[in-house]
Amino acid sequence: MKQHLTDQFFQHQIDYDNHLLPFKYYHTHVRNGIPDVLFHWHNEFEINYVYEGSARYHIDYNYFDSQAGDIILVRPNAMHSIHPIDDVEHVTDSLVYHLDMLGASNLDQTSMLYLQPLQNDILKTVPRIQPHEEGYEKIKTAIFAIFDTIRKQESYYELLLKSRLLDLLYLLYQYGYIVKKNTDDLYRKNEKLRGLIDHIHQHYQENLTIEDMADYMGYSKTHFMSVFKQQTGTSCMEFVIQVRLREACSLLTSSLKSVLEISNHVGFNNLSNFNRQFKRYYHMTPSRYRKQFRKEQSYLGARPLKL
Repeated sequence: MKQHLTDQFFQHQIDYDNHLLPFKYYHTHVRNGIPDVLFHWHNEFEINYVYEGSARYHIDYNYFDSQAGDIILVRPNAMHSIHPIDDVEHVTDSLVYHLDMLGASNLDQTSMLYLQPLQNDILKTVPRIQPHEEGYEKIKTAIFAIFDTIRKQESYYELLLKSRLLDLLYLLYQYGYIVKKNTDDLYRKNEKLRGLIDHIHQHYQENLTIEDMADYMGYSKTHFMSVFKQQTGTSCMEFVIQVRLREACSLLTSSLKSVLEISNHVGFNNLSNFNRQFKRYYHMTPSRYRKQFRKEQSYLGARPLKL
């Protein structure tokens, strides 16, 4: 599966198939703890439907373990992450699209009342809609119709897709799943955190210390550690390790660099620490991870073409 989170920074640029129709639809099946989607944000609205299994979602300040049948909504610009739970599988379909596709940039009443406030962080979505909640069946039917339209792409489907996306937004407003966003201190901290996460991703190879990151945020060391944990669900140093390991995985599968070279490149101070941290997160050594990836790619390459 093509990774959709591949931007240089943690503000991810969605790899649209057609930039004149800015959406991306994909199917994700989490197996053996992979993929693990780190904290990030993007300008697009995201819709997820959970078919089976469970994963730990963190959207803005909401934490929950998904369940089959969940509809999960991520507002534009929301900080969010999705982490596997042990070896539990998790199967979802997702649609990520920019509200400009529906006319958010237009100066008309529909845009000004409903699209722009959602795009510009004045409004937010309720993160999860479950089967027992009001309007669930209508919203699920609307989402499945959207997915079906994208999969079939029949003649004039672009018009039908826009129509169905607007229908979904109508239902979300009608049943109260789009609400006014609080403007308290938590959201101001959120803005600072976005800047820090981009900073970490640009400087993960360096010796990042808690003191340096606290200073970047303008907080004391103690307050910084508390805020970071509160908003991301993990400690700042654990997050730095996750970023380094994610880059290491990319290099292991896309380069011929030795494990030692990769360890040094991504910012670990010694090879034994790198191996230990890698095995803690991925339950195998870096060398084993590389071999397993190459074996899977060799198997896929050997499969006959479908006629």
